Amino acid sequence: MEEKLSKSLEDYLEAILIIKKQKGEVRVKDLMSFFNYKVSSVNQAIKQLKAKELVEHESYGNIKLTEKGKNLAKQVYKKHTLLVEFLSSILQIEQNIAERDACSFEHFIHEETYRKFKKMVKFFNKNTECLKLLQKIIGEEK
Repeated sequence: MEEKLSKSLEDYLEAILIIKKQKGEVRVKDLMSFFNYKVSSVNQAIKQLKAKELVEHESYGNIKLTEKGKNLAKQVYKKHTLLVEFLSSILQIEQNIAERDACSFEHFIHEETYRKFKKMVKFFNKNTECLKLLQKIIGEEK
């Protein structure tokens, strides 16, 4: 059985994926800037990810996700984006709160729960009258 990664290491994988999409390459300094962490913290995390064969990295070089690392990063990222969409678009939670909550939930949500959330988001995106009714109901709680 594969050991579960810590929330922190999953965050690093997700950040590497995001930075790679934005810049084309990822270096330690990019992760330092992304998280506002010190070099020692980033190097420690990269060392752990490398030991788990999730990244490839040589000193002062680019950080690359292995196939296994890329798959895990994509899983975390897809959960994050879906949760943000659900929280902000469906439940109309402020974007910064939705982002923060999604960053927490993405690490613990089971794959089955993710699939059901995905179906629900798809349903509400197609059925705008139902979405408006839900938003009216939850808006009345304030």
